[in-house]
Amino acid sequence: MEQFSMTFTSNTGLLVQYGDTKVLFDSLYGKSGHRFSPLPQFLEREIMAGEGDFSHIDYLVFSHNHADHFSAKYLKAYLQQNTVKGIFLPEDLLLETDLMAFLKAEKIPTMFFSKNPSLNRTIVLGKSFRMRAIPMCHQGEIYQDVPHFCFLLSCGTEHFLLTADVDFTKEDFSAFSKTDLDGVFVNPLFFHSKEGQQVIRETINPKEVFVYHIPFASDDVLSMRKMVKRDCDKWDACPVTPLWEPMQRECRTVDRG
Repeated sequence: MEQFSMTFTSNTGLLVQYGDTKVLFDSLYGKSGHRFSPLPQFLEREIMAGEGDFSHIDYLVFSHNHADHFSAKYLKAYLQQNTVKGIFLPEDLLLETDLMAFLKAEKIPTMFFSKNPSLNRTIVLGKSFRMRAIPMCHQGEIYQDVPHFCFLLSCGTEHFLLTADVDFTKEDFSAFSKTDLDGVFVNPLFFHSKEGQQVIRETINPKEVFVYHIPFASDDVLSMRKMVKRDCDKWDACPVTPLWEPMQRECRTVDRG
């Protein structure tokens, strides 16, 4: 048996560790250009300095190029202080010429996810640790052309699906019904809506639900935290865990296979 740990940073940011491999998702972004929670200052300092839980990060992964998930400026600043084994980016970031020049000059291994699913191979992150990027539309009509990716993490014999900002009203999740999902990560709108709950219950059918992208209390102008709490109290299909405090950690014991 092995420990699979998930440490919440903010929005859809997660530090995932399985075995001796650490993967940081959607956690290098700035304070401007969005209305969502910024990284708390103490957490931003720790991540950028590569200290504490954020020491020796192996891989950086980004679901899409939105200001509450990614910043080329912050990524570059991070890489000037820290070394990683690889970076995984949406294909539209190929247009960020300054960032591409920096990554090339520093010889930092970088892979780009494609909107063509056949081009996205399963990635080996560590022993019995795999990741597959799945292109799925971003929620909202104005974002339909933004390359957006969900991630299927396989840890030994167990599987976790990170859905980021997926458009759950338009995407077909039937392929996941063939995978015995131990956990799915969804945002508050996904978890709140009748359509989203139906997808979770009848199609994805996970053993556990994690709700992320919940605003911190100081940023919660729309009272989404209350909404999530009510939805969690009513939910009876499987265990549900809201991730809504910085450095909140959830650990699960998984079978290495």
